Amino acid sequence: MKQQEAFFQNDSCQIQKDETNGILEIENDQPFKPHYGNNFMFKFSDGQPQITIGPHWPLSLCVIFTIIVGTYFISTTIYLKSGIWYSLASILSGLILEISFLRVFLKNPGVNFTLTEVTRNEKSCQPCKLKKEQGTYHCYECDICVRGYDHHCPWVGKCIGEGNIMEFQLFLLSFLLFFVCNIFLVLI
Repeated sequence: MKQQEAFFQNDSCQIQKDETNGILEIENDQPFKPHYGNNFMFKFSDGQPQITIGPHWPLSLCVIFTIIVGTYFISTTIYLKSGIWYSLASILSGLILEISFLRVFLKNPGVNFTLTEVTRNEKSCQPCKLKKEQGTYHCYECDICVRGYDHHCPWVGKCIGEGNIMEFQLFLLSFLLFFVCNIFLVLI
């Protein structure tokens, strides 16, 4: 009996020590269940989500609405001042901005659900139940591990990582195009 108590006491001390680091070992006999965190995931292909919507989606809807309304008012102003062709250039730049935003808003940032065999001495993320790969970071806003984590963007509503960093950079570039194009068109 005393041996069992000593075993459980040593085991609980080890668990508490590991929990302070936020990492626990996964036992091989536990069934794997994907951890979605605070995200909504759709359209799975080979076990990986293709569409991921983050926890700050209401703010993202505000951004989508602002882009649409802003493009409408700017193109109307340009139409009244310069004519239809300049207004169409403004609408086109707004459409490019909207499409690039939707691409980064919907694309998987690098969340991985592929279960890799975790041995007793390997570390894993406790909430995600996945092996900690190099370059993977657990975002506490989304409550999920992201490969190639860059940052958490509340405007996009989720993390920017390996899976959507290119789309995010294209969104920033299209925002610059939208801004410069419309400033130029308003000044004509």
